[in-house]
Amino acid sequence: MTDEQRDDPIAQAHGELSLARIALADGDLEHAAGHVAGAVAWAPRLPEVHELLAALVARAGDEGAIALFPIEQPAFIGSVVARAHLQGRHDPLGGLRMLAQATRFDPAQPWADVSWVRALEPRRLDPDDLARLFVAVMPGLGDPAEPAVARANEVYLDLARRACAAHPASALLHGAAAGLGRRFTALAPGVLAEAVRWGAHGHRLRPDKLTAVWYAYALKADGRFEQAIQVMRQAWQQQPDEVDLCADMANWLAEAGRLDEALDLLDSAIRRVPDYDCAVHTAARLRFQRDGDVRHLVALVDFMREHPVTSHEHTDLDGACRGRPWLGRVAGPTESVVNLLRQIPRDQRDMGGVATLTALEVPSALRLVHRDVPGLSLTIEGAPPPDMVAPQRPFGRVLWTYAGMSAAPAVPPPTPRAVDLLRGVVRPDWPNPVAAYDHALPLGQLPAAELVALLVHPPAGTDPGLPDGVWERACQAYTCLGLLHCEELRAGTEPGDTARSRRLLTEIVFGVEDWTTEAAVFALVVAAWLDPACRAEVRATVAERFLDAVQQARTRGVTIAESLAVLALRTPEMAPAVTSVARDLLSTPEQPPVHPGKKRRWFRR
Repeated sequence: MTDEQRDDPIAQAHGELSLARIALADGDLEHAAGHVAGAVAWAPRLPEVHELLAALVARAGDEGAIALFPIEQPAFIGSVVARAHLQGRHDPLGGLRMLAQATRFDPAQPWADVSWVRALEPRRLDPDDLARLFVAVMPGLGDPAEPAVARANEVYLDLARRACAAHPASALLHGAAAGLGRRFTALAPGVLAEAVRWGAHGHRLRPDKLTAVWYAYALKADGRFEQAIQVMRQAWQQQPDEVDLCADMANWLAEAGRLDEALDLLDSAIRRVPDYDCAVHTAARLRFQRDGDVRHLVALVDFMREHPVTSHEHTDLDGACRGRPWLGRVAGPTESVVNLLRQIPRDQRDMGGVATLTALEVPSALRLVHRDVPGLSLTIEGAPPPDMVAPQRPFGRVLWTYAGMSAAPAVPPPTPRAVDLLRGVVRPDWPNPVAAYDHALPLGQLPAAELVALLVHPPAGTDPGLPDGVWERACQAYTCLGLLHCEELRAGTEPGDTARSRRLLTEIVFGVEDWTTEAAVFALVVAAWLDPACRAEVRATVAERFLDAVQQARTRGVTIAESLAVLALRTPEMAPAVTSVARDLLSTPEQPPVHPGKKRRWFRR
């Protein structure tokens, strides 16, 4: 088989069918069925597939043929679909349910677009069963479905049309058809209007919560927003205990920029059912969206700790944190030496050269550049600032030692095992701070000394798509989260006690100014999100280190100051005076250097 044939699903399916015919001729029905299942997986609409399924029925009988396609765990989708087609001969609803499972697994394939489904007479089936079938299909399609997905699954829309015509008195069926139909807007402009008609008919027949929601969603998809909101409000007035209707309306209003209305609705729902999780989650996200105050997200984390939900997954916390520095991702480096590195193509970094910096920058940034461009001769102008080359406090764990302008690691490199473990954990972004903490759990098995070594000697990244410095900063952030999990530091303490870890992190916070400072502050902030008992301590530590950086920035450049300002805003219960300073710093336009000197220069040799 040529490479072109290997990439062609039709050719692959024909190859499987050829093997199936050989096995069938030899009377080996089991192997024949296996190859037919393979062909189904490659090309579910191919007529020859269904011809061979019919041949298997002729040889083994209906029940025998079905038994040739057992549903094992994990199930092979080709076997599931082949069995569905065989079962559909005498149990069409059972066959359709199996096809719906295949559609949810891989909606891009036309699993159900076969002759027996197209020819199915809906009057033979219970309308409520058909409604449940459409409900099962909907989640896999997308809302709305992508054009290719809509084309692959148009057979369900066709079935919905015929089912609604066959069962005009079924409210549930018409409502579900409206929910299904609105997903097929990519097929034709009239599909949405059709979905609205089905939704309206179902709601007239039985104006309850389900039909109201399906109708309202169809109206909203058709651009009739106010009418959709009115339908939902009426449903809630009739069923005031159904507070999830408020969460839906609030999300819609928020999408339309009407946050105050959305939050008023959610407050009404929460007053009625204080522990209704959907309303609490949505309200926290929207309040954070409105004012950016992290207290809403911290309150949500506290609520989640006290009200664990296992029935379904909420994404409001993730959505609020996504893409935001130190909430959903590591903050990027701001040092000019890293900006210099980004200007050098990765395939040219083995060259020599010279460059000049107007001021000293943090050791992790300089070490990154020397590692990636080993032939670079870097000159740093000026004198080393005393408050930059010495620890902020004269005690604690020492990570870096300076000789003039040159910083050297004060700890030996980590073991290969520690490096490998860190590489398997690190990611430059995360769903939310609590999820990042949970993801760092494997690092807790490393001794504290190994974790400290990883802070100073982060391994090089392997993803060329990441901006320079982001991987290394993510390594340091996760390493500090690993310190919160460190079994050595937790030995002999109560479960969840991070006091020893926080002491070590605080020593790092007040050590030599570096990216490790930010990473340690981040870990302390996460500890405060997790444990209300340590919030006052963390608040004081973060505020002191940030305000120190603000004071130092009056006389020299402090590249980590903006990141520390962001971290101060991420700290639970931070003093308003400190958050005010942080917001002022982040909104201040970039100022020229206090002591302007020569611009950095890069010359290739």
